[in-house]
Amino acid sequence: MLLSARRCGAVLTALLAVGIGAGATVAMAAKIPSPPVNRDFHDEATGLAFTAPSLLVVGKRRGHHGHDFVIDVDSQKIPRAGTSKNLCGVGLKTQPDEVQALDQASLIAPEMIDRQMQSMRSSLGLLGHIDFVEPVAFGGGLRGVAALTTPRFGRGHAHVRQYVAIAETPAYRISLSCATTATAIDRALPLFEALVGTLRIEPVR
Repeated sequence: MLLSARRCGAVLTALLAVGIGAGATVAMAAKIPSPPVNRDFHDEATGLAFTAPSLLVVGKRRGHHGHDFVIDVDSQKIPRAGTSKNLCGVGLKTQPDEVQALDQASLIAPEMIDRQMQSMRSSLGLLGHIDFVEPVAFGGGLRGVAALTTPRFGRGHAHVRQYVAIAETPAYRISLSCATTATAIDRALPLFEALVGTLRIEPVR
């Protein structure tokens, strides 16, 4: 029960990492500045690593309430939704002691993934229409859960699509949250899924 409750909070925190959440004002797609051409990220202290697919670039690292840190991911081709300052945010959060006591096999077991999907449906169902919730392969053999939603709140909310994916490791929770427009989601979704497929925790030397 405790792990399920933490997952509910994790879903909401992940959504806020990209600047869209319950009650957020949703406006037209924000103007996107030219980002640096950088598609690889690796944090030596935690082992978090990923590669952004073509059309996406890695932005700055920043602090965020509810995460150890968040890495911005942006694009000049895929529009952001509303007032978001970036297209996506990759978040990392240190696990509590009771999760650190588990092994990786337990955290990616089918029954655990099922519970995670139920938790995500419950959390996201409060905020909007759920297009799908499904298991997803992260990098490094990790398994997690991803969802696509349409927010229920905010001006122009019907024209926004939010993608969130979460995977658990004994040491860290990895999350990806993205927000784009309804007209861009068909182009954006394969990019979000490709990014998830590279998110991993590498051994720390």
